[in-house]
Amino acid sequence: MSATATNQQAAAAASSEAAPAESQQAVEQLLPDALMRLASGLPMNELDIMIKEAKACEDALEKEIAILEKKLGVEPEQSAKSDGNGEGKPPAESKDGTSGELKEPSLGVLPLLPKPYQPNSGPKNHLESVEEMLATEFTPPDRYFTISALLGRLRQPLSLPYPPNSKLPDALKKGKKTEQEEKKRRLGLEKQRALIALDKDELYHREQEPSVLLALWKKISAHRTAAVFRKAVNPAEAPGYAERIEFPMDLSLIRRMIQGGLIKSISSLHLRLGLICHNCCKFNGRESDYARLTREFEEMVDDKVLEATRHAAVVEVKTAAATAKGTGTAVPS
Repeated sequence: MSATATNQQAAAAASSEAAPAESQQAVEQLLPDALMRLASGLPMNELDIMIKEAKACEDALEKEIAILEKKLGVEPEQSAKSDGNGEGKPPAESKDGTSGELKEPSLGVLPLLPKPYQPNSGPKNHLESVEEMLATEFTPPDRYFTISALLGRLRQPLSLPYPPNSKLPDALKKGKKTEQEEKKRRLGLEKQRALIALDKDELYHREQEPSVLLALWKKISAHRTAAVFRKAVNPAEAPGYAERIEFPMDLSLIRRMIQGGLIKSISSLHLRLGLICHNCCKFNGRESDYARLTREFEEMVDDKVLEATRHAAVVEVKTAAATAKGTGTAVPS
């Protein structure tokens, strides 16, 4: 083999190794904005619940890490040995420049483990043994409905790893990434960038005629993944739904909101469709077949919304051209 061919092979190998690293860096850069985009459409009360659950997750993780360290015989770091008076930690500086303790805002009582995820009865928000931690299919965030819903809406390539014992088909897939999968990953990143950029698009937020929004609604509602979302959930068929889901939403209600003038823009429609997805993942958990269906549904919704926004831009250009032609004004190309 010639030196040139050898160099070409080496370059190709280096390029294939660099691509996943670059892709992972892109994921890390996009993930915060993607999460913010998903959360921005939720009611304020739902966001308050999410904040409380995040605090409960942090508290549970600290307790479970301590249990694991004890089992492994690992000595906790000095900073974790505080007696509650701030020992081992530098004093915080107050606003007036004096030394003092910064207090977190009170979030009330931390949520306990939801009953479906609680292996034993009792008021606790963490697992109490290594055996329980190894056996569970739920990570700490997955134990809380609202946070799990947010994570459950993330799609490849931004989706987070599944818990170690996950039985979902996607979690069981292993092996080296193929060229086709890597291409799909790049396209997924491009779509996420386009979705994040939508918020700055004036046409996305502009008021539209009801007929335009109803046409978009019809395309979405006709898709095969939309079947389970066309009507409101019957609480009798889903025990606990009314207690867990405070802001129910379905496609038939969205249609009435468009007709009644409560939804006037593509962005407003997009947010209501996102609430459908949030509710489904929240009630069923991201470790469910319904969550997988929800991710398919929301990917289709995002595609239709991007397409509708691009179409609105084309219509605007054509309208401006027709107006200019009628008045004899030149339109810049």
